[in-house]
Amino acid sequence: MIDLTTNMNGNNNDTDVALGESSFPRGSVEYIIERDIERKLFKWANMNATHSAPKNFPFPDPTSLGLAGFSATTFILSVFNANLLPSSISSGVIGAGFFYGGATQLIAGLLCFVTRNTFGFVALTSYGAFWLAVSTLITLEKEHILVFSGEESHRVLGILVVSFAIFSLYLWIGSFAHSLTLIIITSLLETTLILLSLANLGVISSIPGGVTGILLAAAGWYMSAAIFVNENFRRTVFPLGEVQNFPVLRRIAPYPKKEAN
Repeated sequence: MIDLTTNMNGNNNDTDVALGESSFPRGSVEYIIERDIERKLFKWANMNATHSAPKNFPFPDPTSLGLAGFSATTFILSVFNANLLPSSISSGVIGAGFFYGGATQLIAGLLCFVTRNTFGFVALTSYGAFWLAVSTLITLEKEHILVFSGEESHRVLGILVVSFAIFSLYLWIGSFAHSLTLIIITSLLETTLILLSLANLGVISSIPGGVTGILLAAAGWYMSAAIFVNENFRRTVFPLGEVQNFPVLRRIAPYPKKEAN
């Protein structure tokens, strides 16, 4: 087979690759395929020495996955909050809350650390933990490990939602440095959390928060799809509305990064 130690001088010429003896007749289809595989293996093993090898391997964007998990779980819970389905089966959100909106979104958020996406790292990791916390509270209450009255249960969830409404306020501010789609998502998120806080504290019905939650899920799915589809097509299929394209938003857009000397 191939001797990978005979040509490490960075030459990209396939004919310079030292090949071992083949068990197939020269010129046969099997012989050509075997030689092609050996040349590719050589290039892979000698990647750092080839002129055509990329210096940096880009990571896939994990925000598409995180937004998908966030949107799906938000949609399921919002359907119940909007009274579109009976509240007796509302515990059906637990599975999605633990795995898709919770664990999957948490992992996607942590991967944003690798891609140096501070917004995604903070937002997706926090909301992955949020859905894990909500699912845990519901599960413990259903199993009678935590025993609350109906009013107490709403207040416990309400104070959690209030804390995330405060947290999401500076997510909303930070979104103005990115895209119009993200601004819409964080605006709907903040509105939904405020309405759900009031609902859990007994001030209003949960229906307004459920309706805005459904709109929030739709906006989140759109951004998730846009990131996924645009990356696969390597062009803008679904626009996100970069802030630099809007005269009003351009004034507060971040300064361009200086190139390293």
